[in-house]
Amino acid sequence: MKADRLQLRIDDASKRHLEQAAAAAHLSLSAFVLQAAQQRADEVLADRALVHLPPRAAQNFLDALDRPATASPALRDALAGPVDVTWAD
Repeated sequence: MKADRLQLRIDDASKRHLEQAAAAAHLSLSAFVLQAAQQRADEVLADRALVHLPPRAAQNFLDALDRPATASPALRDALAGPVDVTWAD
C-alpha cells in the first residue's frame, strides 16, 4: 500500500498541460507525473553511475578511449546505402 505523499505547487497552465499529456497517455495525472519523474531520475542517476573495473580492464578501457574511432566496412556500407523506413501506426 502506498503511504508516502509528494506535494508540489504548480501554475494552472502547467497543470493543464500535464493533464492533457496524462489523458493522451491514458494515465491518471499522478501516474503520469510519477512515471515521468522516475524516468528522469533514472536518466540523471545513470549519468552518475560508477563502473568498477579491475586494473587491467580499466587500462584497456582508457586505451580504447585514447584511440581514434574507426568504422568497419560493414558499417560504412550500411550508412552509404539507401534508408528504408516503415512507420508503424
